[in-house]
Amino acid sequence: MELLTLYKRPLRNWKQILLCSTLLFVVGNAFSQREEEIKKYIPYDESSLVDFPLITIKVIAHVVQRDKKNPENFTDCEEDRAIIQGVIDNCNAFYNKLSDPSIKVASNPPTIHDSRIRYRLDDIQFHVDSAGWDRNRMSIVIGHSWPMKVDSVDASSNKFIFNNLNAFRGFYRSDSLVVSTENGPITLHKKSVKKEGKTTVLVLKESLQDLKSDSIFNATYFKKIDLNCSPDNWKNLTGSDPNYLHMFFTGASSKRIQFGCAPSPNYMNVSNFIFGGGWAGTKLTAHEIGHTLGLSHTNFPQFSDLPKKDKFCSGCKCDATTISNNIMGYNGCRHYLSPLQIGHVYKNYSSLEKRIMITTACDYDPELSITVRGNEVWNRSRALQGNIIVKKKATLEINRNQFLAAGTTIFIEKRAKVILNNTVISNGCQNEWNGVVFCKKYKGEKTVPSRKKKGSLKLNGTSKLIKVKKAG
Repeated sequence: MELLTLYKRPLRNWKQILLCSTLLFVVGNAFSQREEEIKKYIPYDESSLVDFPLITIKVIAHVVQRDKKNPENFTDCEEDRAIIQGVIDNCNAFYNKLSDPSIKVASNPPTIHDSRIRYRLDDIQFHVDSAGWDRNRMSIVIGHSWPMKVDSVDASSNKFIFNNLNAFRGFYRSDSLVVSTENGPITLHKKSVKKEGKTTVLVLKESLQDLKSDSIFNATYFKKIDLNCSPDNWKNLTGSDPNYLHMFFTGASSKRIQFGCAPSPNYMNVSNFIFGGGWAGTKLTAHEIGHTLGLSHTNFPQFSDLPKKDKFCSGCKCDATTISNNIMGYNGCRHYLSPLQIGHVYKNYSSLEKRIMITTACDYDPELSITVRGNEVWNRSRALQGNIIVKKKATLEINRNQFLAAGTTIFIEKRAKVILNNTVISNGCQNEWNGVVFCKKYKGEKTVPSRKKKGSLKLNGTSKLIKVKKAG
């Protein structure tokens, strides 16, 4: 029996090692494949604007005021509107004036100085909504066993005693409490709380000498309500509008420091902007807007071209070893994004309809048309505002889904070819594009469809054209 046990243990360990190794290989391979795909979307400095046009995200700013008399936020005046426009302008500067990384990595990727991501402020709306304004507040807990009976009072040592341990779980969470007395409720503050056997002993900062022990009835605590990342303002103030990035400027009754959150490509929150200084607020906004793009914090690197360690130190100077200057770090610099970070963003807004919808890629612009004059192969998705014009004898082979704005057309001249390989051509903005026109020669609005000697369109595999506007 002992021999069997000794034999089984190393066998089990061997299987565990094999399983872990296999999992690491699979996960590592998946990450490697993901990054190889992202590399196709990296707009290097030398990349043309035709191949990698600017991605412009449409923004609506919402100023949520506490009340009319005391808004504790921006007001609807020319000066404050200019400040908000300045925030957007500075965010654009953060993303198009990038610098070299403060911490070098082994792969030593080239610096990209312009991410080609832009933000366009389309509107500023003002709302008076105290609940929407208050993103971090303290609320009195009422319900279940709260408020809880104070079983005894030791006025000489400023103690409340509760003959249960549930009280500890509540008062441990909060520094303040509300006590019901015969003269009405009063607010007191916790010095300490501990368990003694089956009782909870709460020591207060205030003196209880002036309170009669038989006049104290019960007590409850304050619970922090954190709505920093909540979608409630997006739902209540915009009807969950999916066509913009909605930037909410709000406040908080529990603290006056700046903070923010951006859990969605459609909404983000910046609280207490007016209390923290304009430049500090702009850096915070540039960081939070990065989260809307799909970027994570850099203390745990999202991609292989980021430092393995990045110490978070708000406002600290960057250095070459521990604190990076990445926009998605906690530092006092925030002037860098890695190629894979930028490629990841560019991929998101070129291939995901939910993200394409909030960009100007939904707006038709014939000035941004692409002309194919030779043989080209497209191995990445694009969100195109202009037409695709395939000239005589040229060939365009497309291997990834393409998204064309409403009003766009694919023009195929005589003896030209378009080949789709398991690819869908669609509209990414809940609209329809114009479809394919075969023509002898493209002449802009004067182009005449050709009935004879057409070019060709070949749909291989699962390829198809969808969301095409019906003729007439």
